[in-house]
Amino acid sequence: MRKHTAIFLILLIIAAIPVVFMTACGKTELERSYARIADYRPVMLEGEGDGMRVTVISGVREDPYAADGKSSREKTDYTVITLTGPGSSEEIPASFVAGDREVEVMLSPHPFRDGYSAEIPVRLDDDTCQLDITVNGKTLTASSQLPGVDGEYALTLARETLPDDGEIILRLTRNSVTGNGRYWYVSFRTESSSSSMLIDAESGEVRVVRT
Repeated sequence: MRKHTAIFLILLIIAAIPVVFMTACGKTELERSYARIADYRPVMLEGEGDGMRVTVISGVREDPYAADGKSSREKTDYTVITLTGPGSSEEIPASFVAGDREVEVMLSPHPFRDGYSAEIPVRLDDDTCQLDITVNGKTLTASSQLPGVDGEYALTLARETLPDDGEIILRLTRNSVTGNGRYWYVSFRTESSSSSMLIDAESGEVRVVRT
């Protein structure tokens, strides 16, 4: 009886091995690297109208966020709205719909530059291409096309090119010099070193590598 029980248990273990292996292999690079993610920002929308300009960025990051080379396992969803050109007042009410949830927020004067901003613990879907935001009763549409290559591609390419160690920062961003074109910024950072690269978000070509 004991012999039969032992054989049965061994067969169960052997049968489970492919399932575990397939589950691990079935994960994406982002899923496998989730514990190391310090900031993943795949959404960047822009729009203007009625003399105002709005920018929306959204993703997930460690909580609390600190560029120290060690990513916390605690994560928080976030969306940041930045508004310029609405005139002068203490706060500006804004609202939008994320999924099946209506979000209301007060935009406050930006701490570092002209305009107003707010951060809320809400994450937009990674494939969000448009967001209608009501500001003081006026609707602004922030939009953008999906990039030609996604964050999964950018992270995979970076892991093949850079020293793959430490926390990971992966952000869809604009060219900070010309303001034209979108890039994936990927960085691996430890307590003592960092490396990074810029990948053209449309073509997938590597533009800059720093190690």
